Amino acid sequence: MITKDGPLWLVVVSVATGASIGALIRWGLTYIFNGTQWFLSSPLGTVFSNLIAAYLMGAVLAWLSTRPDISPAVRLFIITGFLGALSTLTAVLGENLHFMLTGQWLASLEHFAIHFGGAFFALVLGVLTVRGHL
Repeated sequence: MITKDGPLWLVVVSVATGASIGALIRWGLTYIFNGTQWFLSSPLGTVFSNLIAAYLMGAVLAWLSTRPDISPAVRLFIITGFLGALSTLTAVLGENLHFMLTGQWLASLEHFAIHFGGAFFALVLGVLTVRGHL
């Protein structure tokens, strides 16, 4: 079967391989850093995985915008697979809900701001890096 991105088998292998690598790196970051205490309430490994993924997404999207010759399989491997699995939006939302359900409203607000504000900032930094503005 052929999809708009190429043969179905190639799409599946590209996304699955990228996702496996991204998920393993995310697991490693949370395993190493989530028990680390720092000045904010947010689990550090989850912050790292989201900010790194956002930065890389900005860099990759900026780079790919100048490279129309890159195959859809490579784009799916990097963006949908690897970066999709590296980012931990559902983990962030679950952690935020825990703060809310336990009455830690300031921690919930801080957690939300650092992940979403920080991720957007990292995304823009990725674009600026690739475009040579940093």
